[in-house]
Amino acid sequence: MSHNVDNETDPQRTADDPNATDETLRHSTDDESQPPLSSDTATAETPVGSFDDDSSIDRRTFLSLSAATGAALAFPGSATADVSDDVLSDELEYVINHTPEAYEAATSIVFTDQDAFDAFADEYGEEPDPELSRAPKAVTRESPTLSAHAHLTAAEVEDVLALGDGDDGDGIDAMEFAPGANPWWTLEEPYADGVFPPIEEAREYIAYEETVQALEYIEDTHSDRVRVQSIGESPGWTNLYTGEDPDPRDIYVAEVTNDVQDDSSFAAKEKVVYSLNIHGDERAGTEAGCRLIEEIARGEADDFEHLLDDIVLLFLFTNPDGWVSRKPQTEIPWVAEHNTNFQRGNASTFEGQPVDTNRQYPTMGWTNPSFRPAEPEGAPEEFHDLVPDSLAIVEHFREYDNVAFLCDYHGMYTADHMVFNLETNAPFDHDGTHDLDEVNIQIGEGMQEFWEDIDAVADDIATAGEEMYGFPFVPDGDSYGGLFDWGTIYDSLSYQITGGFLGWAGQPEEFGGLGAITVAPEIILSNHYVEAQKEWMPYWTRHYEEAYRISMREYAAMTARETNATVETGGQDTAYVTTDELTRTSADLPHTDDQPGSGNPGRGSPGQGSGQGQDRATSVQRHHEVVQPGPGTQSQLSAETTADSHSLFVDLEGVGNATEGAVRVRNPDGTVVHEIDIDAKADPRNSAARTHDFEEVFVRQPEAGQWTIEAESDAELNVLTTVVDVADDEEIPDPVEVLGYEQREYSVNPMEFFADLDDDVVDGDVDGMSVHHVSVGRLLRGNSGMRHYDKVVVSHDDGIDDPSYIGALEDFVEAGGDLVLTDSGVNLLGVLDIGAVADLDGDDIANILVPFANLEDRDFDHPLLAGIRTRQQEIWKGSQLGYTTGVDQPATIVDADAFEAAGGSVAGTFTTAALQDGESTQLESGVAAGILPADGSDGEIAVVGSVLPPAQQTELHPFGMADYAVSFMGHTLLCNALGFEQRRYADGELVRTYGEVR
Repeated sequence: MSHNVDNETDPQRTADDPNATDETLRHSTDDESQPPLSSDTATAETPVGSFDDDSSIDRRTFLSLSAATGAALAFPGSATADVSDDVLSDELEYVINHTPEAYEAATSIVFTDQDAFDAFADEYGEEPDPELSRAPKAVTRESPTLSAHAHLTAAEVEDVLALGDGDDGDGIDAMEFAPGANPWWTLEEPYADGVFPPIEEAREYIAYEETVQALEYIEDTHSDRVRVQSIGESPGWTNLYTGEDPDPRDIYVAEVTNDVQDDSSFAAKEKVVYSLNIHGDERAGTEAGCRLIEEIARGEADDFEHLLDDIVLLFLFTNPDGWVSRKPQTEIPWVAEHNTNFQRGNASTFEGQPVDTNRQYPTMGWTNPSFRPAEPEGAPEEFHDLVPDSLAIVEHFREYDNVAFLCDYHGMYTADHMVFNLETNAPFDHDGTHDLDEVNIQIGEGMQEFWEDIDAVADDIATAGEEMYGFPFVPDGDSYGGLFDWGTIYDSLSYQITGGFLGWAGQPEEFGGLGAITVAPEIILSNHYVEAQKEWMPYWTRHYEEAYRISMREYAAMTARETNATVETGGQDTAYVTTDELTRTSADLPHTDDQPGSGNPGRGSPGQGSGQGQDRATSVQRHHEVVQPGPGTQSQLSAETTADSHSLFVDLEGVGNATEGAVRVRNPDGTVVHEIDIDAKADPRNSAARTHDFEEVFVRQPEAGQWTIEAESDAELNVLTTVVDVADDEEIPDPVEVLGYEQREYSVNPMEFFADLDDDVVDGDVDGMSVHHVSVGRLLRGNSGMRHYDKVVVSHDDGIDDPSYIGALEDFVEAGGDLVLTDSGVNLLGVLDIGAVADLDGDDIANILVPFANLEDRDFDHPLLAGIRTRQQEIWKGSQLGYTTGVDQPATIVDADAFEAAGGSVAGTFTTAALQDGESTQLESGVAAGILPADGSDGEIAVVGSVLPPAQQTELHPFGMADYAVSFMGHTLLCNALGFEQRRYADGELVRTYGEVR
């Protein structure tokens, strides 16, 4: 294993002891002080379960008490003690002399005589806590040397040194800094009892340097199963101990399979990737993954053993900077008083903002100009300094063939279930959609088999909630007994992103991704607030380690299974109406050349190469400010926009650390267009609050003038404003000017959904047909009244003014055919003269914009929602189609009263957020999904108001576009609207069906 981790210790080790050094540290847990809570960022704003409303302390008070108990370290580099002795390693001496009085340094001790050893054991030894609230103060062993591992303050180090001051000499041979889980990893024979101890016996969180040494040992002793590679480096913090600035750390991948050195066999195997710590403060993935690597290497993982001939497990240690930030030697620029918390992102800042390691990947569709997407091909020079970790990961993982699953393990604050699985924004075909849903079911069943329901861990969850956040709570969801649920990112966390690792890895290989099925598990009680120390809590950590081990097992098992999904139509044939009006190509863009890409419209068919820019007409202005905390004080920041301004972005970092205040964004006339209520956000009992650490505001075509950001907070906020200007209203930002990348060519059309689905239909045809073909009678067999097709799908209103086209659709329905209208195709209801539907007119229909296409007021007994679960709301995922986190997703709705008066049954609604093209309507909400009868015939008209929109080209999208990005819900909604039955098979056996043939 090649790596470049510096050995910063001065250890007295045996010659065969591998290199390693320091990592995680630990604060004292004074029994009389309020236990610190956890910090940094990520997520959940779904209902958070049951809280004890009589809790004696709220979060604001809890944080202030936590800060008062000395959770922060001294200012970086400042000496607070003066302990020195020849037996102390240089690093341990630095740590104990540059940390607060109460700080406990993880220390290994080698004794030279039994008396000193016994005296230490009498003074510091203690029985393990049966409640597993913390690791013991000290542990000892007598072989191969008299040794101990303890968490010691500077004063206690002096006391230990004094134990050896007897007649026979010091009695102590060496003391060194040794943070990590294994107490003996820096000493002789470190792995006599195993490499990574069980959670119940671990001293602390697994440390980075401990892991590097351990992986080298596992590879050396099990080279037939484990191969470890260093694939790149992190940006690196300033190391206050060594003086290195920066001090980058290697990024490692552990490859685990039988005959791992057989390159041809390795390449041919299906692979599953486990990304363990893309956010450094979310430790569950690392704690589970490291122990699983050892278990498999030793042949002790019976539930994985039978899989290793067929699949490869890839363990990625994604974010070493966020991991090693726990060291007191590490300087965190944005932490005023240096502490030893893990950090969410890496050591980089862009325009003053900390870099989020899960926003910097080259995803298709919309790219936020505040991010630095890590595309190795043509990456600007500055990207190699800012996101070298992401660049290395993208480049390395593109070398693997047959990546089936990629699981990016995360953590969250509180939620109504113990674990969420988040469906990626990447587009999936029929098989991929079903594989992801099936593995979720297997995980839920696995967790329920192990725990039965949330009651089995409720006491530990409540205790950890009280300790971390000041509020005991227990998830009260009903999916798999409150243990597990899944949906899209928005379904689960009420926000969406672009630039995510999952989004990149899940997109087709032709667009630079891995073509994998990608998912992000999230587990509660994993994030911590910045004011408090993230403490080792074995009583809770054992549960999230087990939960993620179950998750890893089921992904591995699913990778090895032979799966497929089909569509049964009952022998019916379907036509979908195509139009060039839905096609979007890079040749449409003003900053590319005039030649369209040579790829055909369709997912996985990009154009060749990159579009060379025409005359550049884009500029970007960024401004960063830090809002300092202060009671009753308000900071006012501004951003200037002009008539040429295309968009305004306001990115806020640090709001998750605040407990009171507000942030308001005002347009030039003083109207508040966005407001963040920090008081509500700070209360984990508020299920409607966005509890994650970041907020962003997007305004397209902002009014010219001075935009104002008013910020009042009791915590420091970082505010970055980005204004993108273009030459005129018709222009689209040029990615070369904003990001430094040339435009990737593409040609996409959402009707590719049906072309792709045709491959999975086993008993019917799915054919594309133009508006012209419909208008000349291709749906019927001449004048016989007999139909060529049983179903017709129209997802656009092209041809709405063509009487022959509309008449042909009417004839088709009157002949007993079923019509499915989606997206702007719903406008056809205003002109169709079919039974009671003829009573609907244009005033009953509205083209609207919504922030997210979330189906509301759902009737789960409706046939359109067969197989759809309560959490599932988001019909399609916008970012990979060019849609933003603003209000820009198109939908078409029908007045509910008029719809029902026409005999319609409503499956769900949309609420109007804005109107398209300045149209006027009185509809505040309307039918988004439902079925209308076709009087006088056997046919029906199904309506889905937003599911297959055309790609939006108005925003930055340097890495191309997807044809479609339906969620599992959207996919199932469409199949139900068509009256299809979805069938899922595993190893040749039918395991599940969704919907019924209609």
